[in-house]
Amino acid sequence: MKLSKQTLEILKNFSTINTNLLIREGKKISTISASKVIMAEFEGEDEFEEQVAFFNLQEFLGAYSTFSGPEMTLDKKFLTIQEGSRKLRYVYANEDVLIVPQKSITMPASDVTINLTAETISKIQKFGAILNVDDLAIVGDGKTISIKILDKKNPTANTFEIDLEVETTKTFNVYFKVENLRLYVADYTVELAKKISKWSATGIKLNVYIAVESDSTF
Repeated sequence: MKLSKQTLEILKNFSTINTNLLIREGKKISTISASKVIMAEFEGEDEFEEQVAFFNLQEFLGAYSTFSGPEMTLDKKFLTIQEGSRKLRYVYANEDVLIVPQKSITMPASDVTINLTAETISKIQKFGAILNVDDLAIVGDGKTISIKILDKKNPTANTFEIDLEVETTKTFNVYFKVENLRLYVADYTVELAKKISKWSATGIKLNVYIAVESDSTF
């Protein structure tokens, strides 16, 4: 098999959530952070005929990137990447030592649903890193909805704000830790509930579940 460009991009993103990864037979790939506050599920075009287990996904992706367009063969205990005269045998990790999702998440009824563009996601990630603050808030003031990157504990800290130009009659403050927004850059439909959020990418089968901070209000 050959890994598609999209699958490789998703794997790179998943490696920022958890370097452990277990891919079961089929087309679905899922991961969960060690803290259990982020879970992501993806279904792409690549079908895995054997179960694959990585302890260090970033190491595997680094090794794979040294090839241009290799063929990958899956066996029970290892995979082989081959291109011309070059061949890499990569041994799977023991599943018992990996932190992996045990079941899918059932999203409760959402209190608020918004749409965010890939451009907005990119700006959130960039300014979260530039300002070096901890928090992101999605705020409804009864008229419009905005996104703020801020430090909740320090009102004098630098703040970045995006007016989504979306009208609302609801009042809410939904908080996330910036470090938990490890999102693949895409357009998303975002469902917000009291303990959890669901970020559904447009155009690909990717759902990301991120914990909502306990001091959020709806």
